[in-house]
Amino acid sequence: MFVLDTEGIKAFIELSGLKQKAISEKAGISETALSLILQGKRRCEIGEYATICWVLNVSTDKFLQQRMPEQEGGEKNEIGIKKE
Repeated sequence: MFVLDTEGIKAFIELSGLKQKAISEKAGISETALSLILQGKRRCEIGEYATICWVLNVSTDKFLQQRMPEQEGGEKNEIGIKKE
């Protein structure tokens, strides 16, 4: 399972000096949608993500983090593995 590193995208955008408005215009998504994605309040579709990466001139794997899927019940350790 992969999750989007929204904090990494925000940091990259800040360091690049680009504005969210310019990114959203080039990506063809609304400023509101981009803002909600970066806040983790809206799911980012794969096509949107690929386009955002294209606008930022980075590989699509740059902001993906691999995570173990959570299982129901039981205590988990720091990497998400269920303790017996």
